[in-house]
Amino acid sequence: MPAAVWHALVAAQSPAPAPPAQRVEIRADPGSERRADVAGRQVVGRADLLRHGDTQLADALQRVPGITVERRGQAVELKLSALGDGRTLVLLNGEPLPRGVPLDSIALDSLERVEIINGASVETAQAIAGTINLVTRRPTALATRDFRLSLASEWGLPQASATLNLGDAVGAATWGLGLTLSSDRRRWPATDVLARRDVGTGSETQRTRTDKREYDHSDAISLNPRLSWKRGDETGGQWQLSTDHSLRLAQANGGVADRRTPLRGPPPAQQTSDMALNYQRLFWRWRVQAQHQATDSAKTEARANITYARRDQQARALGYDFDQRLVQDTAVDGLAVDESLVLNLNHQRPLGETHRLSLGAEWEQARRKEDRVQTEQDLPGGLPPDNLDERFDARVQRHAFYLQDEWAPDDRTAMQLGVRMERLETDSRGNVFDTVRQTHSLVGPVLRASWRPGSGRGTVKLGLSRGFKLPAPRDVMPRRYVPIAVSPTSPAQSGNPDLQPERAWSLDASWQDKVAAFGGDMVLSASLRRIDDVMLDRLIAQPAVLNAPWLLQRVNAGRAWSTGLTLELRGQLEHTALAGAPLRWTASGSLARSRLSDVTGPDPALPGQAPWQLKIGLTQALPRGWTAQLGLEARGASKADLPTDRRIENLSRHGLDASLGWQPRRGQTWRLSVAQLAASDDVTLRTVGVTEAGGAAVYTAREAWHRDTVWRFGLDSTF
Repeated sequence: MPAAVWHALVAAQSPAPAPPAQRVEIRADPGSERRADVAGRQVVGRADLLRHGDTQLADALQRVPGITVERRGQAVELKLSALGDGRTLVLLNGEPLPRGVPLDSIALDSLERVEIINGASVETAQAIAGTINLVTRRPTALATRDFRLSLASEWGLPQASATLNLGDAVGAATWGLGLTLSSDRRRWPATDVLARRDVGTGSETQRTRTDKREYDHSDAISLNPRLSWKRGDETGGQWQLSTDHSLRLAQANGGVADRRTPLRGPPPAQQTSDMALNYQRLFWRWRVQAQHQATDSAKTEARANITYARRDQQARALGYDFDQRLVQDTAVDGLAVDESLVLNLNHQRPLGETHRLSLGAEWEQARRKEDRVQTEQDLPGGLPPDNLDERFDARVQRHAFYLQDEWAPDDRTAMQLGVRMERLETDSRGNVFDTVRQTHSLVGPVLRASWRPGSGRGTVKLGLSRGFKLPAPRDVMPRRYVPIAVSPTSPAQSGNPDLQPERAWSLDASWQDKVAAFGGDMVLSASLRRIDDVMLDRLIAQPAVLNAPWLLQRVNAGRAWSTGLTLELRGQLEHTALAGAPLRWTASGSLARSRLSDVTGPDPALPGQAPWQLKIGLTQALPRGWTAQLGLEARGASKADLPTDRRIENLSRHGLDASLGWQPRRGQTWRLSVAQLAASDDVTLRTVGVTEAGGAAVYTAREAWHRDTVWRFGLDSTF
């Protein structure tokens, strides 16, 4: 913004009758905790998560440097180093988020902070890129009474939420209670263009456009009670017992509507297909923790976590051909239940003045049960009915032990040397396939070092770790998932019982320092990962199967290399327009590359890894309690050649966020925000070369998920 315009905007404000009281902000050094942590743990506090008025966790995390949020319709995935597909592990209070539990089941207001670590650790080796740990709120001794209201609109559909937080102390006990009510109407429109080209003649023989619309109307209630109790013992130590719960109930009505328009060649079998979807979802998590802190700084901690997630789903799909005849009538009644019990025991003890030893053991029992009954009508012009009564039962038992020594040879050097040994036993069975049993023994060493040079030029960190990525239960169960319109670019899917885990060595390095020139700090980090037995998809032709002539199956495809480089800057800029109110800014830029050793093509790479990403955030305090914020996110286009002559490209994308907040009194903030302003569509290009009865052909599909501006009005207040 030109300086003259900036001064004019400030001068245009009418002067107050009396000079207002000066606002004094006390800010801790945001980088000090990260510099002190040997692993370079990045912590995003509650204030930063709620600063822009977001109500969804993914919306708040997309502004965090190093995190990539990938969206495809309703699906959301979090990535570190732009590595997704399960290579970034999301934790809830240090435990892996159970499969089948969507990210939006975690209420943003229930979180105290988010912790980010690159690479594996002794606490969890099932992370190749790193971990994103969601830490829920704990009871506080200070009385808490606050509420949040939010109203939003996207594609002209309303979204509303209300949150209440209470807490206080009663003697040696503290308690807290969070309650969230939400009602959202959402829509995700997309356009998909499928084309077929004959290789021999070079002519295009088919082109079809599909206008897709996913929609959802969900009502939910979330309850988060928590309780903590402290007591000293006769030795001078302290006991602490705490428990917290999360309960979320959701009822939703949604579906998918497709409209197909033939542009060249024969029309598809269906002109329209509509699937109505109703589901009820229950998520419950219970956590209890006992901790003892001794006078010699020894600490013992034991905790138990129980998670239960249930999804009841009823769906009906209707398909009509171009003569408006009903050619498909499918009813599906499904039930999926995820249960898990995790027990942890950890002991930490100082050994002399420079060493601290950590010992830990974990045991987990997890189970996923799924029942699915599909009934299809035998209709003229339709495919033969595919009536199913399927039952699946997947069990996982995990035992782990870890040992770590933290060593501080001097006041400028710190080291961590540890190892994690883990054994997993999986048992997947069902009534439509043979039982699949797998046993994996994993050993993950971890070495980290932190050093502050005598010159005072920042802190250097280096880490070497070994991590793993286990196959998801559906990736090993030979069960078919069939879309409405099967093609080489949208095939059916099935698990592979022979699939093995990915194993990766990771080297992470960083340098962090305070920069007086702009009153902030900077972090420069780099990573190198070698992934063995990388999991990729292969395409299989099976023309004899009428409803699934093309099948996608996951296989181990050799070795992959991935590198990353990230620069993070944070500072403030003094200016004369608003004396004493500097412009606070953050900026981050990252580069990422990957290479597949056993795949041919010009760009053999991991799919969906953006080659570069840029994030910029500006915050300006204004007179009379106003604050303005502006954010920019952009990422580059990615290209990936994959097995069986497949290629996936993700086009570049960008978007702006802005918000204006007003604080009329301490503890109360009114906020107007806009997200996805001038945002580009999320576009994916898929290219597949196949051999059919008529000869070689190339199929291409361009899928574009359209994005609309999100307007949000919110109020945060204490009472």
